[in-house]
Amino acid sequence: MAGTTNGCGEPVQSVDHLVSEIDHLFGYGHFARPGKLILLMHDEMFQDRFDGKTKLTNLIAALKLRHYAFGTIPTYDD
Repeated sequence: MAGTTNGCGEPVQSVDHLVSEIDHLFGYGHFARPGKLILLMHDEMFQDRFDGKTKLTNLIAALKLRHYAFGTIPTYDD
């Protein structure tokens, strides 16, 4: 799910597109742990210079609307 950038390094992937990709991954269910996904949030689209805080807030809100739950690495195997 690497973000794609334009020629200036600005991300072109939208939050809606990322949510769609996550839905797609869960539809196939091919994970190291069933029903669990680790999403690393260092993608270009979440950098401060690209309004990253707002995009991350919107991503979390969109995923919560779809009933996704969030946790931390220490609770990953729970």
